[in-house]
Amino acid sequence: MRFRKNRMMLTRRRSWLTMRNAVLGASLCLLRLLSGCAEQPVPAVETESPQQQQATAVQEKEVWQVIYVNDQRIGYARSQTQREGQGESQIVQQQSDSYLKLKRFGQDLNLETHLQTKETPGGELLSYMFEMQNPPAGATVSEGEIRDGTLQIKTKVANQVKQSQLKWESTFHSPSYIEQFFQQHPMQPGEEQSFSMLLPEYNKVTRVDLKAREYKQTELYGGAQAECLHVEMNQSLLPGMTIDLYVTREGKIPKTVADFLGSAMITYTVSKEVALEALSGKELDLAVQTLIKVKPIPGAHQTEKVVYEITLADGDPTSVLPESETQEVKKLDVHRARLTVRKAAAPQAFPEAKVDAEYLQPTQFLQSDDPRVIEHAKQAVQSETNPWKQAVLMEKYVREHLRKKNFSTALASAAEVAKNMEGDCTEHAVLLAAMLRAMKLPSRVAVGLVYIQSRASFGGHMWTEVYLDGRWIPLDATLGQGGIGAGHIKLADSSLSENAPAPLAIFLPILQAVGKLSIEVVETTPGTTR
Repeated sequence: MRFRKNRMMLTRRRSWLTMRNAVLGASLCLLRLLSGCAEQPVPAVETESPQQQQATAVQEKEVWQVIYVNDQRIGYARSQTQREGQGESQIVQQQSDSYLKLKRFGQDLNLETHLQTKETPGGELLSYMFEMQNPPAGATVSEGEIRDGTLQIKTKVANQVKQSQLKWESTFHSPSYIEQFFQQHPMQPGEEQSFSMLLPEYNKVTRVDLKAREYKQTELYGGAQAECLHVEMNQSLLPGMTIDLYVTREGKIPKTVADFLGSAMITYTVSKEVALEALSGKELDLAVQTLIKVKPIPGAHQTEKVVYEITLADGDPTSVLPESETQEVKKLDVHRARLTVRKAAAPQAFPEAKVDAEYLQPTQFLQSDDPRVIEHAKQAVQSETNPWKQAVLMEKYVREHLRKKNFSTALASAAEVAKNMEGDCTEHAVLLAAMLRAMKLPSRVAVGLVYIQSRASFGGHMWTEVYLDGRWIPLDATLGQGGIGAGHIKLADSSLSENAPAPLAIFLPILQAVGKLSIEVVETTPGTTR
């Protein structure tokens, strides 16, 4: 009976781990793709004789999920569980994989995530390994092991390894804990609960808040119905992103729904055969779907000033529109705001920059100490000593030398871009930011929306900012015109330092806004070519 109970717990734990990895795997990809997996056989599990299985490990039944955005299937996920050893020395080993296939301005984009965890039968985390593959960029790998109350972490980005550690509290839980939670603490309508759980994609611990709504008949895959408790889940590392869990009375989670770009991202538990069915050929083109149509703005990127009226259908637009040296925000009512964007004036004086060290130091994504990054920076500036002219020369250099405009990469590090010299706006932005730091100029990246002349639309975008003359000045190496006009709407910025929020968190304002946000062009003030 005890063996059977443990087996049931492992199956439910595995079910949530697959669902969690499917949702977060899709979110990781989609968050990155906002600015700007090929279907393949699952690796076979090596089989053992019954005697070997009894002596070493027991293979549990696989769990499969399928991932949709509205009615378009974008990928699948699967998970397996093995129990190794006997008694108190038993270890639960779990493997969870997700495969996503999308399009971006017509180009194929493939993403895979792989998560392995080792835990005690009671769910205490022992170690983990997380890998994300997004060719042609190199894989990002993080490994963690708990030793003496500390989570020892090793992360590899662009073949560079960084060691870090996180104090591990006894109240922290493994990534698979949530479904164990529903087994141990069944929730009732109206009840609220919270706990802390590791997100291995971020190498950080997140606070998970659960709010139970009501039991209701829930449509599952293929039109099947089941009575499920609707539970809203929010996480501190992903503010503003709510995932709706549908939990059976047995504690299983056969369906999740997350609001995404005004659409629904849904995962269902399905059979292996359904999960591995070929995609219909109508792959989601994320870049095209997320465009926001506006009336044409002639010479948008040479304008001195543009005034916009921003409407956020289900929220306050001032919550996603930061004020800055180039942006002024005025609330009109609960759903509308007046946004004035001005072109930044070129700096004239260059006093010593008084900024935090995180804007000058190399990081895992901005490797300003990488030999290729340094060489590109030197080639760009040559003998120029004026800091602003150096910055403009580097912006132009990245524009001219990063010739292969590849939309198949989600987010490569500066070292990878310096080596391959290909990518889209994110790769332009991180390479320029790293080159600026290589020349001792403080930098950060910004994300938001940019006006696309050919489509008379705004789309997700990333650019760079340099700190000169006591202020942050935007540069856009994708355009390479010596700064920007008023055709950029900024939503967030980041140093991409190890101490900053997880890199993907910078894209969350776009996730929350696109699909719900409308833009009206109220007034434009033409400018002159720089």
